[in-house]
Formats: sequence, structure tokens, C-alpha cells
Amino acid sequence: MDTKALEQERAELNALINKGIPFEVTDTEFEVKTKLFGLIKKRIPKRVKKRFKINELTLGTLDRLSAEWIEFAIDEERIQSDDGMKRARILTKEHSLRCAKIVALAVLDADYLIPTYGKNGVVRYVEDTEKLADLTALFSRTIKPSKLYQLNMLINTMCNLGDFVNSIRLMCADRTTMPIRIEQNNVG
Repeated sequence: MDTKALEQERAELNALINKGIPFEVTDTEFEVKTKLFGLIKKRIPKRVKKRFKINELTLGTLDRLSAEWIEFAIDEERIQSDDGMKRARILTKEHSLRCAKIVALAVLDADYLIPTYGKNGVVRYVEDTEKLADLTALFSRTIKPSKLYQLNMLINTMCNLGDFVNSIRLMCADRTTMPIRIEQNNVG
């Protein structure tokens, strides 16, 4: 393989990961107009584009995403069978909110944890479940399956699992307490 091409691909991937990936969804919000001193109210729907960005994910977010991914249970044989469409509908019902939650977790990343300061300077982190629920609801009503597929590919890229696994390999190989094998060569 051409090492120059591999290095260039790696550099492009790192640039993409460092820059982050923006995306947008279109939602409907309602503007309230009042008449006759506020006695009559009219709600007017308005289409609004909301922009989000997925950056390289923190280790905590990777852990939360893994907890969601492990809940997916797909029996490939049942999908390939005659009742595949029925099974696809069941999977949609079971996992559509989970898919929206995964996108929401990736968007929130480290902002999912809110630092709260207690007595004696103790810092505790509290999960922002309200914001997560709001984003999950937004994404579940605005993201289409084709966009979900694209976002999941991007989330997998932003997980940067290659660098994560390489880090584990380095830590595993460089242990100072690793036993050293001493083999005796008894020739004679």
C-alpha cells in the first residue's frame, strides 16, 4: 500500500475530527399573536432551522453511547425471513427513540454533565436529563431514516475508536510491572 496515501487519509480524518461536523434539522415552532388586549390568542406555525455540531466525543460520552448501543438486539435471520418487514416495523418501534437519544448524546457530549458546586469546594456532576429529553424529542420528530444513517456514520467517525484502541494497546504494551519471560536454553 502507498504510505503517502494512508498518511494523507489519516491527516484528513484528523482534520475532520478536530473541526467537528455540523448538521441541521427543520422544526416547527409556534408564534403567539394576541389581539384585543391579549384576550384573543392565535398560534402561528413557523418553520425554524436548528443547527447542531458533533465534535470528537469524550470518553464519558463513548461510555454512555456504548450503554445505548448494547441495547440493540437484532436477529439477522429473522430480518432475512419472510416476515422481515414485520420485524423491521417492530425494530423501528423498539429502537427509534434510542436512535434519537444516541444523536442527542453525541450533540451534547460533555455538556450533558453539569458541574454543581457544594460545600467545601466539592464539585459534583449532574446529568442534564431535561436537555437530553428535549433533544431526543426534537430529533425523533425531525430526523428521517436516511439522515439517521448519515448521522450514525458521522458519530462512528467522531468516536475515533481507532485512536482509542491504539491508546489501549500502548498502555497495555508499556506496563512496567509486566512479567518478563526468561527462557532457559539448555543445550547440552
